[in-house]
Amino acid sequence: MPNITGFGVIGAGTWGELHARTYATTPGARLAALCDLDGNRLAAVNAAAGGGARLYADYRALLADPSVTAVSIVLPDFLHRAAAVAAAEAGKHILLEKPLATTEADALAILAAARANNVTLMVDFHNRWSPPFYALKVACDSGELGALQTISYRLNDTLYVPTQMLRWSAQSSVAWFLASHCLDTLLWLTGARAGNDAVERVYSVARSQVLHTLGIDTPDFYQTILEFRSGLVVHLENAWILPEGAPSIFELKCEVIGAGGAYYIDGSLHGAQKITARTIYPDALVAPIVHGKPVGFATESIRHFAHAIIDGAPPIVDGLDGLAATRLVLAMEESTRRAAPVAVGDLWST
Repeated sequence: MPNITGFGVIGAGTWGELHARTYATTPGARLAALCDLDGNRLAAVNAAAGGGARLYADYRALLADPSVTAVSIVLPDFLHRAAAVAAAEAGKHILLEKPLATTEADALAILAAARANNVTLMVDFHNRWSPPFYALKVACDSGELGALQTISYRLNDTLYVPTQMLRWSAQSSVAWFLASHCLDTLLWLTGARAGNDAVERVYSVARSQVLHTLGIDTPDFYQTILEFRSGLVVHLENAWILPEGAPSIFELKCEVIGAGGAYYIDGSLHGAQKITARTIYPDALVAPIVHGKPVGFATESIRHFAHAIIDGAPPIVDGLDGLAATRLVLAMEESTRRAAPVAVGDLWST
């Protein structure tokens, strides 16, 4: 019988369930353990993933489980440091939901712990597996679009997300929840880490009105301009105050204009599926369920981590990529405080 690698999931919320079901349906992998404070939720996720996982209320107990080789940490973003450092010190490989951390000190502590204990660290920036964005990456790298001139990128959520889906939205922001994804995608598309381009300046504006009136003390939106060394200018929009009656829980639009062509992505009102009775666009790309198994690009990023651990290969996204996105979100926050542009240094240096 071939060796089977055991994976654990810390945090059994909606996204934690996707991690659990993905490990349970990946050849060579086994969902060995689950951890959550909510016992009912824990049992439900275990059942959805086929049962058989050991269940824990304390992640430290899960990390002590010898059947677990690697873990997904799917906790609120401000709780990442303690769990990730503990996982590294327990010798477990780590898939950490974005963002890596919400402070530079926390991000560097996680990186240091992973290095000191020789464990693999991947941040789950799943847009790199999105078919539309991957095709855009190929077009950028091939020169088909010519030198990139301007990008308009919108990733927004409805009010359901900060008011109902996330109980901890007041302890975070839409910049951490959505912009971190977008920023990694932009760095990847432009080849910034390979030295082909770099962000030089960030100017961001935020407002806090709608959510504040609902008793949630976090910004409604960020409007951000990123200036790249090459001359590329990006407009990034991230809001989570779209009306709950919107036909999708999120809105994703990306328009890329180069000197030789343009590329357009509609990831939300995509037209692949539409239910007119309720005027909704069901998920066709992110994590749909087919024959009882999760598929889609969000699933593929988790499977990529699983295969990396099983095969002993490095993942294509690592902790330094997470550090870069964290530093850009911190620059956004600093810019809103100053009401002025902020210069950006080396995003990947530690």
